[in-house]
Amino acid sequence: MIGKIFPKSAGSFEGRIKYIFGLSKHDHAISKIVLVNSNSVTPNPLPPIQAGDKSVVEAMIDEFDSVEKMRAMTIDSDKKIKPVFHAMLSLRPGESLTNDQWQQAVRMYMSDLSFVESCKYVAVLHEDTDHQHVHIVANRIKLEEGFKMVKDSEERTKTVDSVSGIEDFFGLVKSPKPKETWGIEVSHAEMTAASKTGDIPFKHKMIAKVAGAIEKTRSMDGDMFMFVKLLRRQGVHLQLTMDDKGQPKGIVYELDGKKISGRQLKRSRLTWQKLITQEGINYDPETISDLETEISRRDEGDTEAVVVRYRYYVFSYRRKKLFIKFKSNEETIAEVLMSIISLLLSIFGVKFQTVPGQPASWYQEYKPGEPFNPLAGKELSLG
Repeated sequence: MIGKIFPKSAGSFEGRIKYIFGLSKHDHAISKIVLVNSNSVTPNPLPPIQAGDKSVVEAMIDEFDSVEKMRAMTIDSDKKIKPVFHAMLSLRPGESLTNDQWQQAVRMYMSDLSFVESCKYVAVLHEDTDHQHVHIVANRIKLEEGFKMVKDSEERTKTVDSVSGIEDFFGLVKSPKPKETWGIEVSHAEMTAASKTGDIPFKHKMIAKVAGAIEKTRSMDGDMFMFVKLLRRQGVHLQLTMDDKGQPKGIVYELDGKKISGRQLKRSRLTWQKLITQEGINYDPETISDLETEISRRDEGDTEAVVVRYRYYVFSYRRKKLFIKFKSNEETIAEVLMSIISLLLSIFGVKFQTVPGQPASWYQEYKPGEPFNPLAGKELSLG
């Protein structure tokens, strides 16, 4: 099941109520629309609608609109409110619930989102497509003393939790969790298309793959090369856009021929800059040429072992040698090492020096399991 909350609005309920009953901009056959549940005093408007009479649905609209009018006469406030709430619960193709089960599911959902009985609502089932889905239109104003509003904080998180509970209760196929999707919202069109094909929406599928690659790369203290390889193994390829200095300024993700930029996918985490500065994926600007070569690879069967880059440093004091192993980016290591050397000097008066003919520190990159020779590494300047 997929739960979707549409943008809330101010003003009349006319547009939303006419929409769910098939009277405006709607491609559903009215004969396949069913009233699932409502606490409105207005009777079911569907039989009159089918007979060509719209007076009952207009009475329902007036009933919903009247609540805000009563509130305006009672509450002296200039604060703008958006009482019109519209949500949809959609099943995957092949799944179905009875009308009684849908009624129970709607009540569970409304309760989970903190709606109370004094909030006017109506739920309508559309079943003329290959996937059942219910539209819920509700008034966030409580028709009781004080005319308080149903709070909308964390409503999307509550929707995910509620949908998960409904899936468990009725034995439905489970939908992706926020930790798999990083809170990515899905458009109505994407949700409809995904429901028809029985597949996970493209954004959810992409974010799950990218998030997994990021977490794996971070857990191994990997770099951009590792990130690219982990994505490629999942069928995800990258494209970079460059600035005038020949360095990446943007990133595009590609899956099954469909492309989306990091900004469009999740600009707060998946742009090129966020991957480096926020997600902690190491990138050395001097490796851009090799990185472009790595990105250009399209072999799906990438079984090459992921390289873990460990850096080993050797410091000498008289005839003693001290080897230190780090898993971090080079700039951070240099800062840490300089701090360590200063600390040793201040506390013990020990000054590690350069061995004649050798630099003060070395590092080596190697694959786990391969022989290690710390003196076969490369020089690192600590300034």
